Amino acid sequence: MYIFLLRFNLIFLLFSIVFNSYGQDYKNSKSDYHYLALEYSLGKTSTANVNFPEAKLQQGLLFSLGKTHNSGTEEWAKQLNYPQTGWTLSYVDMGNTKQLGQAITAVPFIDFKVFPKWTSRMNLKIGMGVSYFNIIYDENSNPNNKAITTHFTWAFRTNLYYNVWDKETHAIKLGLGYFHNSNGHMRLPNNGLNTFLVSAYSELKFNKNVINDTIINNDTFSSRTSQRYYCTRLGLGKKVLSKYNTDKKDVYAFSAATGKIINKTFKYGYGLYYRFYEDYYDYIQEDGKLVNELYPEFKEKPVVYASNIGLFANGELLLSHVGIEFELGINLYKPAYKFDWQINEEKYVNNQYELGELNWYYKVKKSIATRLGAKLYLINTNKAPLHNLFLGAFINANLGQADFSELTLGYVYCLPLKKKTS
Repeated sequence: MYIFLLRFNLIFLLFSIVFNSYGQDYKNSKSDYHYLALEYSLGKTSTANVNFPEAKLQQGLLFSLGKTHNSGTEEWAKQLNYPQTGWTLSYVDMGNTKQLGQAITAVPFIDFKVFPKWTSRMNLKIGMGVSYFNIIYDENSNPNNKAITTHFTWAFRTNLYYNVWDKETHAIKLGLGYFHNSNGHMRLPNNGLNTFLVSAYSELKFNKNVINDTIINNDTFSSRTSQRYYCTRLGLGKKVLSKYNTDKKDVYAFSAATGKIINKTFKYGYGLYYRFYEDYYDYIQEDGKLVNELYPEFKEKPVVYASNIGLFANGELLLSHVGIEFELGINLYKPAYKFDWQINEEKYVNNQYELGELNWYYKVKKSIATRLGAKLYLINTNKAPLHNLFLGAFINANLGQADFSELTLGYVYCLPLKKKTS
């Protein structure tokens, strides 16, 4: 999970900058179409833990259904250099049938041209979805697979393709990829799987429509727009405290934020959040060992000490009904993370267990909160509505290490759209 979040955060920031910088100069194509793609991937999965099962090369068969957005009728498509969107369904053999098994993955994706001013042959596809694994960790029958401990996990795919052959109805590409799976702290251990891949990709284009020149009109986007927004959301998360406390407990979350939406596509904001951790509360109430020995004051106000308060800044890409959001926060108050860290960073040294040390790394991870996920909006954001509702699925983390998985419901109120002629 740590590698996953760091890589995704870097990709998100990089492409927000690159596509915003070059979007206005991109020369649009004259057609729109849907496509079906078949892809075969081959890769090596990294070792997730000591004594991790030996595995052959991972093999995957991927089916993608996508479409282009070259007509320019949606402003986000223009701002992001007319990307492609769609779904990928894959079947993956992890290379060890008995201990790692197979996975079925469903991932929505967005596919960008990479530096289109210089080449039309390279594109990057990014997607985040869900995987189902038929073989998972078991303390008795499969103890060495500490990577996957739940049947359902978060799934992240990114692929860089080189277009070898591109015709009216067909295209062939070669790719390099990265595939990650993790359960988002729903059960421990949660080391996750990371695989680096090469692939061969074949695409069949259909329902091709020639776009009228009057539709592709850059004057439509000659005005820079902005919109002030205010947002509140309620979230329900799930997590476990440690390998010794494996019952899934709730995390209740609330946040309020404000910011601006630029060109109906780039959403930037800041705000505050409050979270209540049921696993922390129960550990305190049940006189957990570390509470009795080190933090007896927690028992006086268990609700307060099981709480988390912080400030955050976030960025979001608005793609009609879909939003992709990354959040970076500062925890102003999270006292119970002390025993969380000490339990989960426990080490076996000199024939005895030692608690995790409250060192500088603990202080950094306690202070930095990250959040990554996707939203589904009720009203198309391209219409710049004054009121909107959304449902979202997110991974919350402590400096990139999964903290809890969350479903969220939110409301957005926007002031009227403002236009500034460039």
